[in-house]
Amino acid sequence: MNEKNNSYITSQPELDSVVALIRERKLVALDTEFTRENTYYPILSIVQVAVKNSAGIKESFIIDCLANLDLTDFLTLIADKKIIKILHSPAQDLQIFNHQSKLIPRGIVDTQILASFCGLGFNIGYSGLVEILFQRQLNKNQQRSDWQRRPLSSGQIKYAFLDVFFLEETYEKLSKILSKKNRLNWYAEEMEIFTQKLLTQSEENLLKKFSLRHKSQKQIFQIENLISWRERWAQKLDVPRQHLLRDERIELMVEEKFAAKDLGRKFTQEMIAEIAKILANQEEPAKKKENIPASDQQKIIINKAKALIAKISTQENFREQFLLTNSELKKAVCEKVNLKKTIANWRYQLFGEELENLINNS
Repeated sequence: MNEKNNSYITSQPELDSVVALIRERKLVALDTEFTRENTYYPILSIVQVAVKNSAGIKESFIIDCLANLDLTDFLTLIADKKIIKILHSPAQDLQIFNHQSKLIPRGIVDTQILASFCGLGFNIGYSGLVEILFQRQLNKNQQRSDWQRRPLSSGQIKYAFLDVFFLEETYEKLSKILSKKNRLNWYAEEMEIFTQKLLTQSEENLLKKFSLRHKSQKQIFQIENLISWRERWAQKLDVPRQHLLRDERIELMVEEKFAAKDLGRKFTQEMIAEIAKILANQEEPAKKKENIPASDQQKIIINKAKALIAKISTQENFREQFLLTNSELKKAVCEKVNLKKTIANWRYQLFGEELENLINNS
């Protein structure tokens, strides 16, 4: 990495020049550093950019988002499908961009998903991928440092520049591997699904953090409603969900071991009344299919299906969890969920029909 080609951006004219260069080149590597300790929405600290100029020389930039900069033009680039944006595991980065701009990210390349299609591991980290492809070890000591502090330390700045330096070459190498494997269409379909799911807050994932064993359907129903309530208020007050109401408190309340009125001063009467209403709801919800344990026969089918997925994963050099999650498999077996409608088309082509035959004929 040539430090002469590194720039720290704190003025609007400098940022405008970076935006113009990206628009001209149509391809850019990106990363972000942010803080999320005391807020629901992340506080963006810096954006790292790496882009080749017209002479083919890579230029790297750190955009200081705590400086008095108007990021509007830069953020519109994220929604421009004609400009390829290369990031690694970019879910949080793209959520930040979307929150600040209200625009849908387009033209996104995720090198982590690319690596999965190339058989280099499931959810592989950026440093691990760089080591495999370039035999370079990246020091990640600064990853959790204080990115709100100014001035940034020399160690933070070096780390920030390196975090985008290898992304374009990583994209090029992995794309060549995918092209040889005839999997580029698979990857494109996966990225479309990834982008669609990205901006949808999944309360199902939050529910997975709770221990639902030995809880009644009414208690599970109350937990679900309290999770929804907490998300709405955490966003409104811009505080971390766990700072507002910890999972442990939710469980104690539905178990009637803790009362809403004892929550403390940070809760308004309106908030306490809403919680009390959720807990007072005596309606017994319909039993959900996914909460019904698998029968002995279904367990046999699930084990056979897992063996099939394991075989496919070995043949195709994919991790099993990348092909089909345990939750998806259980729904297919126990709820007879139509696989063709619930998994990506490339996955169905790979194993869907064989799996459905196994489920229906067992």
